[in-house]
This record gives sequence, C-alpha cells and structure tokens, in this order.
Amino acid sequence: MEQYSLAIMPGAPISLEVAGMKQQLRAAIGKSYGSANAEAHISLDGFEADENDFPYILAEYRRIVFELTPFEISFSGFDDFDRADYSAFYIKPTIDSSAEIRRRSEAVIKAFDKKLKKQYIKKWADESKNPHMSIGRRLTREWIALAYSTLSTYEASFTCDAFAIRKFNEKRRQYDVVDVLPLLGTAGPLAQLDLFQP
Repeated sequence: MEQYSLAIMPGAPISLEVAGMKQQLRAAIGKSYGSANAEAHISLDGFEADENDFPYILAEYRRIVFELTPFEISFSGFDDFDRADYSAFYIKPTIDSSAEIRRRSEAVIKAFDKKLKKQYIKKWADESKNPHMSIGRRLTREWIALAYSTLSTYEASFTCDAFAIRKFNEKRRQYDVVDVLPLLGTAGPLAQLDLFQP
C-alpha cells in the first residue's frame, strides 16, 4: 500500500518564502528538524491505496474537485500546536480562510467517502479540521520559542485554484506531487469506477 495526501499547495512566491523561513529556523536551531525539507502545503486528507486502485481513486477525486470554484486563502501570523515535548510551528490562515478551507475539504471528503467502498482505502485522521501550513514539526518547546523570535510576522494571500495529490517517496522521505486537480466550478467527467460498484 502506498501513502497519498490530498493537499493545497500555494504558488511559487509563497512556497519560496516558506522555504526561506525553514532555512532560517534550521540555522537558528543549528540542525535539521521535522518538515524542514517539505514543500509548503496545507494537508486536507490522507489515504493508503494499492497502486492498481489508485487510478480509480484519482478519477473520483478529480470528478469531485472539478465542481469546486477557486477561492482566496490569506495567512496572518504564526501559531503552534502544543504536543508536550514535541510540537508543531505553523503559518496560520485567517479565520475566514480556515472556515473556507474546512468547508471545501469536508465537501470533498464526504462525497469521496460516500462514493467509494471503504475496504479499498485506509483513511487517516481528517487533517482539515485545523488548516495550517507547517514550518516545523517535532519541535521542542525551546525550538518553538526560537521560531517565534526568529520569524516575527507574516502576511500573504493567494488564489487556490487546484488541489494536489501527493505520494510519499520512501527514498526521499518526503511527498511528491503526482497529480494536480483544478477547481473548475463545473461537473467533471464521469469517473469509471466499475471496480467499486456493488
């Protein structure tokens, strides 16, 4: 079984800024850390699938996502998840953007779960409940404090006009984008899902 992730990937300007922040934090800490090399993204959902089933799963995701319309995402500042000794530091979407990300991703996830038989897919925890763009994971509280002092403020926005499907690359220990699903606001082509029909 391969691991896949449904995510929002910002455009090149924000991606480069996030990469720069990660390099700043790496320099401040003095070594690498969790997510230091990951491309900027907002995780929405994850699943495990056999390579033979993936084309059917991708077709269904594409059909559902095609019906969504593009929307604006804005970021304002930083926040962190407190997980005892190992926390995450992230760029925070605005309240309105978080609500819109949740609304769009929940619509996709519900439609997807309703259509496909669950025995083909092992779902992860729903990551869309608290949308965020990670700068670092598995950070000590000392490193979190260092992140706040190193990265003081951030404001940015972009138009989200696509979702991405990413696949975990065992060699690099990172996710690679394997398909981009545009948000067209129209009904997509019917997916050929005979494998999943009762």
